[in-house]
Amino acid sequence: MARVELQRVKGMDDLFEADLTTWRHVEGVARATFAAFGFGEIRTPVVEETAVFVRGVGASSDIVHKEMFAFDASFDDGEASSVCLRPENTAGVVRAMIEHGKLFADAYEQVFYIGPMFRRERPQAGRRRQFHQIGCESFGFAEAGMDVSVIACVHAILSRLGLASSTKLLINSLGDPADRAGYTRDLVAYFSVHESKLSEDSVRRLKENPLRILDSKDPGDRALIADAPKPLASLGAEARAHFDAVKAGLDRLGIAYVVDESLVRGLDYYTRTVFEFVGTQGLGAQSTVAAGGRYDGLVETLGGRHTPAVGFAAGIERLVLMLEAAGLKQGPTVPAIALIGADDAGRAEVERLAHGLRLAGVAVYADVRGRSVKAQMKSADKVAARLCAVIGSGEVGGRTVQVKTMATGAVTPCALDVNALGALAASPA
Repeated sequence: MARVELQRVKGMDDLFEADLTTWRHVEGVARATFAAFGFGEIRTPVVEETAVFVRGVGASSDIVHKEMFAFDASFDDGEASSVCLRPENTAGVVRAMIEHGKLFADAYEQVFYIGPMFRRERPQAGRRRQFHQIGCESFGFAEAGMDVSVIACVHAILSRLGLASSTKLLINSLGDPADRAGYTRDLVAYFSVHESKLSEDSVRRLKENPLRILDSKDPGDRALIADAPKPLASLGAEARAHFDAVKAGLDRLGIAYVVDESLVRGLDYYTRTVFEFVGTQGLGAQSTVAAGGRYDGLVETLGGRHTPAVGFAAGIERLVLMLEAAGLKQGPTVPAIALIGADDAGRAEVERLAHGLRLAGVAVYADVRGRSVKAQMKSADKVAARLCAVIGSGEVGGRTVQVKTMATGAVTPCALDVNALGALAASPA
């Protein structure tokens, strides 16, 4: 029988330790920053009922129209349902908050998430069929100050990663539902005159969701978009005051921004503020790093009480690409100390000490194959252990060992004891 080579699904990546050091760095910075801004973690299922996104994201959005992994499922309890792999997480988070009674009257909740999302689209750099996002959602705050706080949270993450100078913040306002409806009518009137020049996708969007035409990357569409009506001209007094307050808040924090009136975001639930952080290097055509905005009507659309809300999501893959382009990729995790067994007594002692150090959280290289000291030293050098100690019968009997700093060759006497070795391994390099 011919051997069949099994391969991963295109656009869904295998990640190894060398890749994940930078990923964990991004996730760690994000977790610490979310905590600093008062967000607590939420974890929702990767599989949701399709209706969550049809109702939340919008049936005419590209996500629902042509990008979701949706399928019919029959469960053991006899329940049948149309389910999908989550294409984004805001709608799922809102579903969870409603289902678990978190959004009662006057409730203020702030949550963040980290995890995989799925979209059935052509893979390219920074755009995968299984991709990963960090994001946060803030519920119960109608004030512009929370829009500013969420944007500031993204800015803080990018700054702590060393990427603030490699990104640009774009902001816009879609206004309240009445403003958006009026603006949509203006767009329909304008693009209908030029329908013969629109791309096939934009002709469909003209009938289903005209605002989505402003997201088009087609060159012909972009030429028409340049002269299209602008949303800020349609804002009512309250929405305009809100947007002015957002800009004033960003000015107070010293966060630079550009007002981009073609920025609409691709999901139906956004109202008022929308924003994107776009990368200036390392991303190719997919320049959006983080994006979000206010969605005051989504909770009600999904069956909850009216609750103002604002949030964002950022792609981990794209952040990693930017870090690599900027020369900020994280190096591999290296052992703090290598323990080398020189004989039977030394190898037994290495096993005992290594276990004790690892229980204390110290990364240890220790060979278990009974190889020569030379072979073990070669491996210790290969894994870039910072310290090295050769232990034989003499060291076991005298309960002391010479610990070598590999980078300098300096030698430090140390008691042959877990606590002493652990203290030495934890000391500054």
